[in-house]
Amino acid sequence: MILYIVLTLTLLVASASAVACIWLKRELDSLRKRLSLQETAVLGLRGALSALHSEEHQFDSYRKKMEQQLRRLSEQQEQVLMRDVDEGPYRQAMRMVRQGASRDDLVAGCGLSAGEAELLLAMHRDQSLS
Repeated sequence: MILYIVLTLTLLVASASAVACIWLKRELDSLRKRLSLQETAVLGLRGALSALHSEEHQFDSYRKKMEQQLRRLSEQQEQVLMRDVDEGPYRQAMRMVRQGASRDDLVAGCGLSAGEAELLLAMHRDQSLS
């Protein structure tokens, strides 16, 4: 009878061990799947981080370019503000005419209309003929 009790207990322990092994195997498989998913997610995040890093460099380059343009425009604005205040567009246009400017130069450089530019050019021709 003791033999039957020992055999029964051994059988119960063996059964419990088998159930525990099966449960541990399933847990291990589940953990392996989760690990695989997390590794995939990490790879995706690394790719996204790399793309952000690349875009940061592009943006930094663009920002530097815009700062240079802004600096250049600021310098040009200072030069314009430093011009003689009393020199209106007609005086500037006459100076440009004496230097050989064309009608289009006068229109673009002084903000004159095409007719005003033609008139100034005609006046200069009349003065140079005299």
